[in-house]
Amino acid sequence: MSSPSPPVIWIRLSAPLRARERPLDYEIITRTAIAIADLDGLDAVSMRKIANRIESGTMSLYRHIRGKDDLIELMYDSVLGELELAERPSRDWRTELADLARRSRRLHHHHPWISQIGQRPAMGPNAVRMMEYAMACVDGLGLTADRMLDLVSTALHFTQGFVQAELAEAEAQRRTGLDEDAWRDWMAPYLSRLLNEDQHPYLERIITEADNHPQQDTVFERRLEMVLDGLAASLPGRRS
Repeated sequence: MSSPSPPVIWIRLSAPLRARERPLDYEIITRTAIAIADLDGLDAVSMRKIANRIESGTMSLYRHIRGKDDLIELMYDSVLGELELAERPSRDWRTELADLARRSRRLHHHHPWISQIGQRPAMGPNAVRMMEYAMACVDGLGLTADRMLDLVSTALHFTQGFVQAELAEAEAQRRTGLDEDAWRDWMAPYLSRLLNEDQHPYLERIITEADNHPQQDTVFERRLEMVLDGLAASLPGRRS
């Protein structure tokens, strides 16, 4: 009786290939799934749709992909391969982490469905490459591996959260047909009534300063700098 195959696709892919398994099959399936997700979202991806696009039988795909969990692993790792990373980072950890955060933000905007995946560990080749690079960015600070991971994860988790808010705003505009300015005009009577109650001083400041709201790129850079300042202050014997 043969033993069951490993549940993690990277373990299966690292094993010797049988004659009927060709690496190109995974590449074609993955590229097709990404194209569907980029156009219609992650929920639109299905084995049937992929099979139709590549003119294959749905069941034949299951010789390579067990299901959507496998597919998401392949898709996520594939898009991580689009990150342009230097062969080795400089010794300026703040500059390197900031650059990695910016690149991650651009990648999330290019493939919005990434934000739906969450932060479960991924051990595909491109995920390992990215993590090795990120950890190298903060090497030399005299930190343990856990503390190094704290710095990297804090910067990247902030970026993911920021992008999720950006994408949520874009989805709200698509759903309602109102951009941010139109939404403010629509809400103006209600907000005025709230302000007349004289119980919301901070809301009043937010509303009265709304015309001076900077672009999202500016907000991202300002908040990223705050995150990096906090990380710098947490380093032993350092305040900058």
